[in-house]
Amino acid sequence: MRVLLVAGKGGVGKTTLAAATAIAAARDGARTLVVSTDPAHSLTDVLGMTGRTGSTGEWRAAATPVPVPGAPGDLDVLQIDTRARLDTAWTTVRGAIGGLLGGAGVDPLVAEEIAAVPGVDDVLALLEVGAHTPGYDALVVDCAPTAETLRLLALPEALERLVSRGFPIDRRIARLLGPAGMAPSTVDALDALEQLARELSAVRDLVTGPEASVRLVTTPERVVLAETHRARTTLAMLGHHVDGVVVNRVAVGDDWPAALSARHREMLVAARDRFADLPVRFAPYSGVEPLGVDPLLALADVVLGTSDPLDLRAVRASTDVQVDGDRWFLDVSVPGAELADLDIAMTEDGDLVVDLGPHRRVIALPAVLRRCEVSGARLDLTDAGQVVRVHFARDLAHWSTGRTS
Repeated sequence: MRVLLVAGKGGVGKTTLAAATAIAAARDGARTLVVSTDPAHSLTDVLGMTGRTGSTGEWRAAATPVPVPGAPGDLDVLQIDTRARLDTAWTTVRGAIGGLLGGAGVDPLVAEEIAAVPGVDDVLALLEVGAHTPGYDALVVDCAPTAETLRLLALPEALERLVSRGFPIDRRIARLLGPAGMAPSTVDALDALEQLARELSAVRDLVTGPEASVRLVTTPERVVLAETHRARTTLAMLGHHVDGVVVNRVAVGDDWPAALSARHREMLVAARDRFADLPVRFAPYSGVEPLGVDPLLALADVVLGTSDPLDLRAVRASTDVQVDGDRWFLDVSVPGAELADLDIAMTEDGDLVVDLGPHRRVIALPAVLRRCEVSGARLDLTDAGQVVRVHFARDLAHWSTGRTS
C-alpha cells in the first residue's frame, strides 16, 4: 500500500491539499482512503460533504470510511473519532495498565490515574488508521499540526521498545513461576500491552515503509518556513521519507498588490533554497476557497501537474550498513542539522540512539554492529541530502568473547 502523510503547521492548508491529492490519486486509478487524525476535523467540510444528508454530525462521527460523492474513481474518507474509541478499545488497555501497576503493589486509585496517560488520543488515532487500511491501494493522511504529528509518529517505537524489552521478560518469569509468581490479572495486563505494541508496530511499519512518505505544506512566511524546515529535519531523523514541500497561498500575478507579490516571490525563492534537495511546488493564492471535488481536483492539477500524486520523486535516504575497509558506517538522514545539535550513543542492548533536541530515534542495529562501538560521526552530503555518518569500529572485548547481541 502507498502511504502519504500530509503535514504542516496549523492553518497552512494541509487538509485542503491532502483532500486534493487523494482525489487525484483516486482519479489515477488507486482505491484511496483519505483519513484525518487532526482533532479539529474539517476534512469532510473541504470535500463538500457536510450537510449532504441533512445531518452535519453524520459525516464527522462515522466509525467506518464512507464514499466521497462525486469523486472520480474509488475514494473513501474517514474522520477518526478518538473520543468514541476511547470509550471502547482503550478501556481494555487502560485496565491492563492499571492491573499491571496494581500487581506491582501500586495503590489501585493511583494506578488508574497513571493509566489515563497523556497522548492517548494519539495512540488511538494510529490504531484507527491501521484498522482501516486493508483493501485500499493508497492511504492519504491529513495529519494534526506539526508538533502533534511529531509526537504521534514517535509513539509506536517508544511504546514497542517499552513493552518488548521490559514487560515480556517479567511475563515469562511469571509463567514459569506459576501460581507463586505474578497474579493472573498482571499476566493478562502484560499480554494486552504486548498486543498494543504489536498493533502500533504494524502502524509504524506502514508509515515508515518503502511505500510511505511525508509531504510538508507551508506558506510563504519566514516564521512558517523556519518551522517547516525544523519539522523536515526531525521527520528525516525519525526515519520518515519527505517527498516534497508545497508552498500554499502564494500571491502571484497582477491580482495582488505589488508589495505582497514581491514578498511572496522572495519567500518562494527562500523555500527552494531551504529545501534545495526536495521538489518544491506551490499553490497560488485564490480569492475563492476550493471546496468540493471539482475545485480540489483543479487545485491538484495546478500543484502536481503530471506528477504522480503520491510521489514527487525525492531521493530516498539509504539505511543500509556500508563498509569502509575494516570499519562500518551507517547514515542517518538529518537535513539542515548541525553536528552540535546531535547526540549519538549506543545502549547496552546494542541499539544506536540518536537525539535531536527533544526528539529521539532508537535504531536496532544488525548483529555485526552490535559487536562494535561508535568510533565517530560526521556530517556528510549524499544524493539524498545531508546525513550524519556514524562510524563503527570493532569492540575487541566483544569480538574476543564471541558476543553476538
